[in-house]
Amino acid sequence: MKINKELDLSIAQLRESYKKGDIAPERMIDVIMSRIDAESDKNIWISVLDKDQIKYYLDELENKNIDELPLYGIPFAIKDNIDLAGVPTTAACPEFSYVPETNAFAVQLLIDAGAIPIGKTNLDQFAAGLVGTRSPYGAVKNAFDPDYISGGSSSGSAVAVALGQVSFALGTDTAGSGRVPVALNNLVGLKPTKGRISTSGLVPACRSLDCISIFSLNSNDATTVFEIMDCYDPEDIYSRVVEEIETKTLLKVGVPADSDLEFFGNEEYETLFKNFVNQVSDQGYDIVTIDFTPFKQAAQLLY
Repeated sequence: MKINKELDLSIAQLRESYKKGDIAPERMIDVIMSRIDAESDKNIWISVLDKDQIKYYLDELENKNIDELPLYGIPFAIKDNIDLAGVPTTAACPEFSYVPETNAFAVQLLIDAGAIPIGKTNLDQFAAGLVGTRSPYGAVKNAFDPDYISGGSSSGSAVAVALGQVSFALGTDTAGSGRVPVALNNLVGLKPTKGRISTSGLVPACRSLDCISIFSLNSNDATTVFEIMDCYDPEDIYSRVVEEIETKTLLKVGVPADSDLEFFGNEEYETLFKNFVNQVSDQGYDIVTIDFTPFKQAAQLLY
């Protein structure tokens, strides 16, 4: 179907399509379900909601004003270590599986804003891995080339967004579980500062470090989703209220000293890195050389 190939799931574009009457949320669901079926060999999903489950969320949108719901009819995916009420949370371990009665705090905020959960995505078991292959539900294949890793642990969330199966997805990031698959599947990723997004309803890898992260098609979408989830949760001991500060005071960018940089013989990557630093400097940021040794030591403790 023509619309199947052309439907743009970026948040602003999909909302505009709804407002113009080009497509309705029910039809949007049909389109993305056909996309999911077409890519079933990529092992992206652990569970996808059935028609009755999806209908519940569609019914909730009836008689609602799209202008009052920033995520009206926006489909999203949830990494399967984050709770969605009535759907098993497995953390990619069938023996661990349980069915939560309530949504994770962050998930509830998205649903209240009009978003439609599509299902739970595959991951490196218990979010312990950076490659996307450590799952009894199968290795998640890279969105561009199945011979390459998808990255982990939030592998399914990344590939679902990259292949246009959802507008955005929730992953987690403790030590790269969000940033790595985002990078390997050409997405925008947002890892918030600890405490900005509640982790109530998240199976912990390391509770003092875990963050729920956002996978999106562009930075505007990531910002939209973040602003909805950026909410104090009294049930999360790490949740906090953050005072807004002037961004003009944040014009310094730390760059490791040359002696700390390692490119492992990849000259193209080295060139790209140096070009990026130059571009940031040209934009008015103050480049500050930092000692990267403590970060390396922290990584050795973690792994």
